[in-house]
Amino acid sequence: MSMIELSNPFTGERVFSAASESLDDVHEMITRVRAAARMWATCPPAQRAGQLRRALDYFRGHKDEIARDVTREMGKPLSAAAAEIDYMIERAEFMCRFAEDGALAPHDLARYHTDDFAGRIEFVPKGVVYIITPWNYPLFCAINGTMCALLAGSGVVLKHTTTPSVGRHFERAFGELGGIGPLLVNVTVDYDVSARIIEEADIDHVVFTGSVQGGRAIQTSVARRANQPVRKPFIGSSLELGSNDAAYIAEDADVDSAVEWTVRIGRLHNSGQSCCAVKRVFVHESLHDRFVGAAARIMREQRSGDPMHPDTTLGPLFGGERAVHALKNMIDDALEKGATAIAGGVTERIGNALFLSPTLLAGVTTEMSVMRDETFGPVLPVMRVASDEHAIELVNASRYGLSASIFTRSKARAERFIDEAETGTVYVNRCNFVDARLGWIGHKNSGNGSIALSPMGLRAYSDLRSVNVDPTLLG
Repeated sequence: MSMIELSNPFTGERVFSAASESLDDVHEMITRVRAAARMWATCPPAQRAGQLRRALDYFRGHKDEIARDVTREMGKPLSAAAAEIDYMIERAEFMCRFAEDGALAPHDLARYHTDDFAGRIEFVPKGVVYIITPWNYPLFCAINGTMCALLAGSGVVLKHTTTPSVGRHFERAFGELGGIGPLLVNVTVDYDVSARIIEEADIDHVVFTGSVQGGRAIQTSVARRANQPVRKPFIGSSLELGSNDAAYIAEDADVDSAVEWTVRIGRLHNSGQSCCAVKRVFVHESLHDRFVGAAARIMREQRSGDPMHPDTTLGPLFGGERAVHALKNMIDDALEKGATAIAGGVTERIGNALFLSPTLLAGVTTEMSVMRDETFGPVLPVMRVASDEHAIELVNASRYGLSASIFTRSKARAERFIDEAETGTVYVNRCNFVDARLGWIGHKNSGNGSIALSPMGLRAYSDLRSVNVDPTLLG
């Protein structure tokens, strides 16, 4: 079996090394998870929620340890890792609340009942859900599928090899609930074994958050499974993939608020390594220069460096020098085609890590790679537009469809933008903010339209069962 190894993105120190577990190992784990899930499924949803609420205390009690582990493994500033734990708990508690409030109650058909018909549609546990989760928001991304699956009554096989400590912490927190276990197992497997899990193992659903290329590989394995002699050949998948999200700053926007959201939060949070980060900004020509000036000030005040240091706002890119050089090539392409670097555009070495200074580009065009392709780092191109119509056309001119945002004081303008946006989430006067009360959905190349979070997310992680009753002979 191959070795799975991980190094600290800032120091280069090896922080994880383990041989991939075999498919036989995973088969045995899945058998145990399935047995536990059958018992777990007999618990009412509100009882499951109570057990999961108590399990969240693990993260409160180990917050400092978890944050340090995350920072060492993927490079985000320690303060940001700690904040991710707090927001993860908040997100999980919302999911518990949905279950307690009846999100999994049968769909009510009473209005259609007749003397000889009484029916309902039930949401029943899938069984075993295989979750593959990424490094950039290792707690957020893992909790989305984990809470949906466990609250819906299923067990979980979790692959978290790019931030392996999170997988271990999740197993400790959620592995046994109410004396039932193992309900979540953390597996350390390479790409080949992971593909075989999807194609051959006794699972009921697969969840993947990651790149478009990774999503294609997952969907290919799901298709191959259809020809395998397995109990359930036709499983579903939940895919949330990359994007090239855009923001539009309309002529009536609050510029100060728009800059704070789109630049500090939308682009620079997590060093720009977010699927739903703002990666393109279209600004009405009347506000363009003001926006660019304010954005440049935020860019220049950032502090790159050791993510363990309290003054650091931008840690190293997880992909290391290869990621930095890829972004620099996109910047250079834009500059060669006429763009101007208002801020940044250069690299610097701090310690053992190569950093790209936060880069603001003006004078960009849609022919430039930085406008067409996903940028996973602190690079923000800004383009001047003359009208709402042109802005919406440019926002939608993308093969991606995760999120889009508009900044405006007009409710009518916001609603027009919402109606025409071709994305799974549309923001008004905010961006890069995942709210557990709403579903998280990707369209086009950004996903398969599946939903996580929200009350609907619990139902999406359930199988459906129709119950058709003739009550005339029942006592």
